[in-house]
Amino acid sequence: MSGTDDGRGLRERKRRATRDAIERNAIDLVIEHGYDAVTVDMICDAAMISQRTFFNYAGSKERAVLGIDPPLPSPELQEEYVAGLGGSPLRDILLAMSRAFVEAGPDQAGLVRKRREVLMANPELAIREFTRMEDAKQVIMELVRRRLQAEAAGSDTAAEAEMTFALAFGIMHHLAHTWVGGEIGADPEAVIDDAYRLARDIITA
Repeated sequence: MSGTDDGRGLRERKRRATRDAIERNAIDLVIEHGYDAVTVDMICDAAMISQRTFFNYAGSKERAVLGIDPPLPSPELQEEYVAGLGGSPLRDILLAMSRAFVEAGPDQAGLVRKRREVLMANPELAIREFTRMEDAKQVIMELVRRRLQAEAAGSDTAAEAEMTFALAFGIMHHLAHTWVGGEIGADPEAVIDDAYRLARDIITA
């Protein structure tokens, strides 16, 4: 591996560590003090960063609490999915979404548990999170549409893309209980395959 690759990897790890510190401290402070009582200064002090760093990464207290990056596969994963012709579009989008979840951090499930607690206590934040999830839904649906369109030689695949997303969302919702419960284990692909086979068996029964 070249020195350039090493440097890029180190920068990415530092970027991820800073992002995680902001999100985790923001959520912990909100759980302890309440959303309205928490300030950007408090988050910066807890995360041991400057305000400049905070605004470069998060931009706002709300985004720090809800999550700086949307819960989406990376651009590389997205293009890998679109180009992966020949397999199951449903299984492949499940794998891309699960990889994004796992790669987000070693204790992403713990962060999700705490964020749920915050959203339940702050309905106004839950509404904004719902809007953000709708935006993420459109990105995933567009990826599925592109994949299906490439496989169908330009046919209109909007309805199929919407159904594929609906199935994927339902399966991911089912799996969220496993992940948030800390039961995903070392092989998320095996968990995805088990859920995919169960859904396929139910549909074809």
